[in-house]
Amino acid sequence: MSLKGKSIFITGGTGGIGAPLVKLLRDAGGDVIAFNRQESGDLSDNIDSICHTLSHLAPDILINMAGYNECAHCEDQHLSELIALNLTVPMRLSQAVLPAMKQRNTGQIINVGSMMGIIPLPYYSGYVAAKAGIKAFSDCLRRELCDTGIRVTLIAPRAVQTRMNQGISSEINSQTGTAYDQPEEVAQRIFNAILLGEKEVRFGKPERFFAFMNANFPSVVDKGLRKNVRVGEAIFKHHKTESAKKLSTELNNAT
Repeated sequence: MSLKGKSIFITGGTGGIGAPLVKLLRDAGGDVIAFNRQESGDLSDNIDSICHTLSHLAPDILINMAGYNECAHCEDQHLSELIALNLTVPMRLSQAVLPAMKQRNTGQIINVGSMMGIIPLPYYSGYVAAKAGIKAFSDCLRRELCDTGIRVTLIAPRAVQTRMNQGISSEINSQTGTAYDQPEEVAQRIFNAILLGEKEVRFGKPERFFAFMNANFPSVVDKGLRKNVRVGEAIFKHHKTESAKKLSTELNNAT
């Protein structure tokens, strides 16, 4: 498919994967509008007005890439915010573009999920739930639109070398031997998937194998991830201890 002259709306287009993807799309002749949080406000907080604007823009292609994760015990996560940005926002934006796409009987929606939505990892419960939801949403919407010219593509990256994998996430990944992909490589693969109209793209041969195992033999994966839990608990304990020491030092210095 040629992207020349195609109107493209993308969220997350200024991020580690989004920026090189936007360049690829523009170099291919696409007319790209990258949502800018600093100019247009928070996606979740302004979703109604953004959807209203998007319905009038009626882009040929919608790319739902914006998102964030949180590595913490379940009870410490901001679940509402995680679900809102990673699941509710792309669902609402998809709703906004569908009427015009149906009228033209052509269009494409690309939802960026995660392999963690297929292989749930500990300490990412909110993010995992949202990304599992976006996979189910993409599958359902693709089947709903099977007799139309509208295509739905799910992208499921594994860990990527971006700001989302820093801090505690980086420590756990380092100690558990997690493989990383480079943002430019992921952007190129997404770009290719858009051109080819692929239905689903899963990253990483080992991750695709574990996805099969998780679907068919979840107890085996449970056992395999016990190392991640032991590593994670040790790291959380260390950070809690260091935070307590820092607070104690600050209080002593203040007296």
